[in-house]
Amino acid sequence: MKTGVILISHGSKLSSGNDGLFKIAEMLRAMSRWDIVEVSFLQLAEPGFPEVVKKAVEGGANRIVVVPLLLFKGNHVYRDIPEMLENEKKRYPQVEFVYASNIGADERIALIAADRIHEALIEKQYGDRQRIEQPQAIIDESFEIVDRLVDLESVPELHRPIIQRAIHATGDTEYAYNLNFHPMSVETGIRSLRDGKNIVTDVNMVKSGISKGPVEKFGGKIVCKISDKSVIDEAKNLGKTRAATSMRLTTNEMKGGIVVIGNAPTALFELINLVKSGLAQPALIIGIPVGFVGAVEAKYALKDISIPYITNTNRKGGSAVAVSIVNAIIKLAKEGQ
Repeated sequence: MKTGVILISHGSKLSSGNDGLFKIAEMLRAMSRWDIVEVSFLQLAEPGFPEVVKKAVEGGANRIVVVPLLLFKGNHVYRDIPEMLENEKKRYPQVEFVYASNIGADERIALIAADRIHEALIEKQYGDRQRIEQPQAIIDESFEIVDRLVDLESVPELHRPIIQRAIHATGDTEYAYNLNFHPMSVETGIRSLRDGKNIVTDVNMVKSGISKGPVEKFGGKIVCKISDKSVIDEAKNLGKTRAATSMRLTTNEMKGGIVVIGNAPTALFELINLVKSGLAQPALIIGIPVGFVGAVEAKYALKDISIPYITNTNRKGGSAVAVSIVNAIIKLAKEGQ
């Protein structure tokens, strides 16, 4: 089945007022999840809805998802768009039409609004300040801004520096709200490091970003086998990714230690299976893989195991945030000596 997506918005006489919808369409196309993504307007701008439906059908779409990019429900959502849909269903009875919900009162909208408010206030306060040149001063200033952007008073004290560093590393305040901590995650990570256990990573980019000196001083090592010949050969034999295979071939090194996955959902799925089967026994899993395929599912699966974890709830993640989390735990381990 070939799926088309039609984004529909109100429309403006000013072309700049319509540009945003076209940009969102480009973002959706870049995800490569749907065959066709097009834009239409209810009034004041072109193309109109019937024209875009015709284009999608001629492009081979036999299922069309209509997405009203309208904030709240009004006549357009309740009456106008459904009436247009009925007309198109009669015109193209062979096509399945799916009417998606409008944006609505979604928490993510509130987060965007909060960011815009804080950005405006921070810019007003700091916009005219003299540029800071010294590295430590830049870091101090950055953390001060993070503290102003998000309220961490209700967050457990040991979680705060981890959230701060995640935001600092990514520039994304959403990590203040969607990082999930097992109740014993941070304490377990600190204890593992002080006991001289290893840190195992899924990719070399994560390995290279972790503070090596303190880990080795505690007696541990940072291990990543993704480029080892044994992993490459085994991955080919098993038909699995190298990241996943490296988890299977690093179970001895990860015992009692910390596993940090910042890139590959397949590595996290493999690790979860190894834990469930009793073959892997890390003390803490930091599972922050990034991506549109498998990342969210792997993170939800992580919450079903008994081992402490730190993860998040959406497709965001990556090496930078994974490194920031483990480095924050390393810093806590050093401070508590």
